This record gives sequence, structure tokens and C-alpha cells, in this order.
Amino acid sequence: MKPLLTIIIIAAFATQISNTPVPKKFTGPTYRAESSAHVISTEEADTYITDNHSFQFVEVLGDTGSYEAVLLLEKAYRNERTDFIEGSRGSATIRAWTIGKQGSRTERWILTESGNEGEVQDRFFRVVSWGCCDIPTLFTYFNLLDGKKLYTSNSDLLRVWGDGEGPQAFRFVAFGYPDQQHFEKPPQLQYGTDRKVKQCFSLVSKREYYDDPVVSLSTGRSSEKSLDLRGTPLSFDIILRYFDGVELRIPVKDDTVHIEKAVLPPGYSLVPETN
Repeated sequence: MKPLLTIIIIAAFATQISNTPVPKKFTGPTYRAESSAHVISTEEADTYITDNHSFQFVEVLGDTGSYEAVLLLEKAYRNERTDFIEGSRGSATIRAWTIGKQGSRTERWILTESGNEGEVQDRFFRVVSWGCCDIPTLFTYFNLLDGKKLYTSNSDLLRVWGDGEGPQAFRFVAFGYPDQQHFEKPPQLQYGTDRKVKQCFSLVSKREYYDDPVVSLSTGRSSEKSLDLRGTPLSFDIILRYFDGVELRIPVKDDTVHIEKAVLPPGYSLVPETN
């Protein structure tokens, strides 16, 4: 009796499985881009050129911390290197689409910037222009949601975590030259969120472009690359320390940079700039 009951149960289970609807699969459009490499030869030198294209899907948070969109990024980098010439010349073109139903896409933004490579960092897209010899590396940060250019820096962004929900709880500090071609312009100190640069200042001094400081944050004696100030006011010091021992200390009090209270050696000044 038991073997017969077992057979009946198995048959009923198999019938139930066979009657369960199978989810339909839909394959969306396939997006393609072509990479290439070639050499241009002259009597004087060879120039090596690469055009690299790739795609990346990115889930992007909205301001409140919930997911706002899935983006498709097409990243295109053209790099050129010529014999007997130092450095590589590069340009970056990044296109972003919002991915909709069944894999359809709607163009969201496009950016073009001098640079050799790039990557997603939180809600930023960072374009990197390689340094060479005494020319410092340049990092340019764009917002992933709208493609807006925000920060330029010669080192990684410094981050402060404050109160609030989602990405808008964070503040960022950047310091560096705006580009690698015009070092006659002074470097800039920038402070803000990943949506907007709230304050920007030019640091005027007789320093050469290759004499860049170490940038850090502090609420006391120690210097850090990031701070967690949740539960306390957004008040701290931005420190620029040069290798010869010269130090600048710029206070941030209640989420505002106060250059009038900055401790600056003779020969240094901070000039407000319009964002």
C-alpha cells in the first residue's frame, strides 16, 4: 500500500510542476562599440594610438539613499604616445543612458574631458589625466546623475560624514590645479557635496606647480583623510602641509569654510571664486 501511495504523490507533484507557468525571458537590445589600435610612422618618430571603448552598468543612488536609476555608461578613451616625447596625450568621452523596460535606453548626459582613463566612485565619475615628470596627476570628478563637472584635484577627494540620510550626508574637500596646461593659474580649494561645490578659493602664493602639499582633515592633533562627524557639528580644519614644513590651516565651522579665520604664513592668501 505504501509504495502505491508514494507513486501517486510523485505523480501528483510532477503534474503540478508541469502545470506551473515558466517565466518568459526577453533579451533586450545588444549595444556594441569597437576598440582599435594603430601606429602613425614618420621619419622622425612613431606615434602609438589606442581607442578603447567599454560598457558598464551602474546602479545610482538618489539624494535620499534609495536607488534612482540604472545607468549604462559607454567609456571611450583615446591615448597617443610619440617616441622621444614624454607623457601620453589623452581624451575621454563618457556617455550615460538611463536603462528602461526590456533593456531600452534613453540618453541622459555626455561629457568630454582631457584624460587617459576613468572610473566610477560612489556617485562620481572620475577622469584621470596621468602625470609625467614634474607635472602632477589630475583627477576630475563629475556627478553620475547629471554629468556635471564638480571637482578637480591632484589627489583623492577627502570625505567628511555628517548627519542626514543618503549621499547628501557627505562633504568633500578637493585641492589642486584646474588643469595641466595653465599652471600660471593658482591651485584651488573646493568644498561641497557630490551635487554641488558650495565654496571655492584660489590659493595665491609663490609656490611652483610641482610643489604640492599633503592635504588632510583634523578635529584635533591627528590628521586624517576622512572624518566621521555624525552626531556633532560639521566643524573641522583643512590642513595643507608642504614638504618644507610650511603648514596652512583653514577652518570649517558649521559646514562653512571661514577663510577669515585661516592660519596662513606670510605670502599666502585665499581668494574666493565663483563656482
